Amino acid sequence: MNVIAATVQKIQGNDFYSALKSRKSSIEKRFLAETEGSAALFERASHVFPGGYTRDAVMRGPYPTFIAEGRGATLTDVDGRTRTDFWFNATSLPLGHAHPVVMEAASVQLRKGTAYYAPTEHEIALAEMLMERVPSADHIRFANSGSEAVMMGVRFARAFCRRSLIVKFEGSYHGSYDDVSWSVSPRLDQVGAHNAPLPVPETSGLAGTDERVTVLPFNDAGVLRAYVEQHHDRIAALLVEPMANRIGLLLPQREFLEEARALCDRYGIVLIFDEVISFRVGYHGVQGLMGITPDVTTLGKIIGGGFAVGAVAGRADIMALSSPDLAPRVTHAGTFNGNPMMAVAGRATMAALTPAVFTNLAELGQYARDGLARITTGMPLQVTGEGSLFKVSATERKLHDYRDAAISDKTWEALASLALLNEGFLLTTTMSGCVSTVTTRAQVDALLGAFRGVVAA
Repeated sequence: MNVIAATVQKIQGNDFYSALKSRKSSIEKRFLAETEGSAALFERASHVFPGGYTRDAVMRGPYPTFIAEGRGATLTDVDGRTRTDFWFNATSLPLGHAHPVVMEAASVQLRKGTAYYAPTEHEIALAEMLMERVPSADHIRFANSGSEAVMMGVRFARAFCRRSLIVKFEGSYHGSYDDVSWSVSPRLDQVGAHNAPLPVPETSGLAGTDERVTVLPFNDAGVLRAYVEQHHDRIAALLVEPMANRIGLLLPQREFLEEARALCDRYGIVLIFDEVISFRVGYHGVQGLMGITPDVTTLGKIIGGGFAVGAVAGRADIMALSSPDLAPRVTHAGTFNGNPMMAVAGRATMAALTPAVFTNLAELGQYARDGLARITTGMPLQVTGEGSLFKVSATERKLHDYRDAAISDKTWEALASLALLNEGFLLTTTMSGCVSTVTTRAQVDALLGAFRGVVAA
């Protein structure tokens, strides 16, 4: 048995985790008894969607809760039960559900039409607002998802450098684009050596990585330096999550980001920051917080005000490759790129997210993390996060990279999440959460009280 397998076995056999697992039947029985409407809708969904799902992110056992309405920080499901939302559609709603300012902007535009075969002033206004906030943004192009934004960022980098290889990092998720769907959540018996991870496909249907993608360990400046120094003439971009979502909403060590910046400067490589989630951390995103500016930034989620959105922003000389007077050029079509519904809602949202509001969000996020840390003192649990984001991982190992996070007990995390859902609180199945401007300290205190009951029972 190798060291990783032995560690996993030790963690999964821990009596602390076993206590909650022994209650699995009763936790699921309560959920089933209180969600008959969701059960019926999931049965209907199974006839039209493979396995009942058209969106992987909401998958959970025994089935997801179907929502009828969201207001502020409260969700009401089809069975009439209310739940306090601590994930806000995968962090995309920093003002909460159905915020009056956003609803008013969207309703005014709705009466004028939802999309045109022409540009509007609204997309310009939102772009101007984002350029003021994103240090790396000389120009912007809108897309319709974070995945599409990453796809375009990679395309710009390859065109600019005239090289094909993209370096991504083990455990980082960058959406559903083929060239970045490698080693997102690989099994630990597949990953290979720490300093030379094997690229593991995240999904069936990928064509391979040859000369297109390589995978390196997250948060290891030394391995990154050695690889880039040897292969720099093939590398178009370093694609980095400046806060790693699936590794525990973890900010990397400053040395790692500084090394990435220095290597890209030295060898003419494009540094891409995927800030689709991490832009929520502060007024200028993580790049503003850390003071490290990439060449290209990919955005999504909060910038669309609850509508589908993506954006790629970057240096003028890189973004200019899509200018219509160039041939060949980087092309980027999209029926709904910059559509007015998204633009007015996004503009209303971003206008509400002032520096003072971001400070308040970070303070409430820290309040939640501090409360969780106090509850878990002495327990084999890690509390991580930054800004308005937090996560509880079922491991006693300090998180540094994907392999630390991957040994956590995912069964315990999913059961803890379901137990909290029974108590009226929605987090992810891996115990990630966030606060929004509508979240109150009383709601955080209620979550902490429920969590205390989950870990103490």
